[in-house]
Parts: sequence; C-alpha cells; structure tokens
Amino acid sequence: MPYSFTLKDNNQKAYKQFTWFLFFLHIIAAAVVALKATDNMQKVSIYILLGFYLLIFLGYNFYRTHTKALETFSFIMALLYANFWLKHVGAIAVIIFTIVYLLVTVVKGKRTTVTFGEDGIQLTRVFKTVLFPWAAMSNVVLKDNILTIDFKTNKIIQVEIVETAIAVDEYEFNGFCAGQLNINPVSG
Repeated sequence: MPYSFTLKDNNQKAYKQFTWFLFFLHIIAAAVVALKATDNMQKVSIYILLGFYLLIFLGYNFYRTHTKALETFSFIMALLYANFWLKHVGAIAVIIFTIVYLLVTVVKGKRTTVTFGEDGIQLTRVFKTVLFPWAAMSNVVLKDNILTIDFKTNKIIQVEIVETAIAVDEYEFNGFCAGQLNINPVSG
C-alpha cells in the first residue's frame, strides 16, 4: 500500500526572500537612474515610481497576514518592474525579467512530495525525483506529522508534512515501513 505526503512550505521562504531582493534591487536601481537623469520629466517619473513602491510596500505591510498578500504584492511589483525596465533599459531586459519572474513563480508553486511504496521511498522535488531503496534505510517513523527518515549512512531527513484531508494512521504507516525494512533487513 503506497503512502504519499506533501512536505510543508518547502519553497515559501526562498520565494519570499527573492521577492524582497527584487524589491530592494529595483528601489536602488530607480534611485540611481533618478540621480543620473538629466531630464526633469524622467526624474519626476522615477520619483513617482518610487512613491508607488512605497505605497505598495505600506499596503503589503497592512495586509500581509492574508494568505495571498505576498503573491499579490509580488505581481503588482512585477508589473511596475517591467514598466521600469521597458522605459529605462529596453525590451530585452523586460523579457529576461519576465522569464526569471515566471520561473520563480512556477518553482514556488511546486511542492516536494515523498511517496513510500514497495520499491522504496521516492522524493519528488521541483526539478528532479530521487528513489531511495528500502535497503538504504535504517528507520522510518511518522509521529505528530513529523516524518523522520534515517539512512544507513547516518544521514537523517526530518520534515514536517502537510496535514491532508484524509488522516493517515501513524501506527499503520509505521507498520508498513517496519515491514519494508524487515523485508530488506539492516545489515550490521
């Protein structure tokens, strides 16, 4: 009987850091362009853009507890960034920015899953899937939504899993894993 779990928030922290990196990078880029601009209209437009950045940042801080606040903030800022790059650098910069933004957004949406089957433990990440045979395992335990995988090489993976709508019986799961480990006994 195969079991499958989704690991909790595996990409959220990196996505959030990338979003803030882009935010501060563009504030600095806009400030540098404003300082070097000789045309007063260009300076005014950049100061207005910086004002929008500030307003959106304040709005995000007010609504950041909402579930989609970061995604909304990120999307609005991406539109402003694209406009900035189009005006001041050109279409190629917008294309590069769009590709990077879409790649990061797709990666953020992916979840890491771990599947336990007869042939081993399959770890599916964003870009690759790895199958660990039961013979490489020393112990596997699920307790209070914390999954611990202990390898014979003394490597340990301990992760929190997302609670699913269908509750998994920990005793049954641990029994399944113990059975698989007994089929592939641990060598001394």
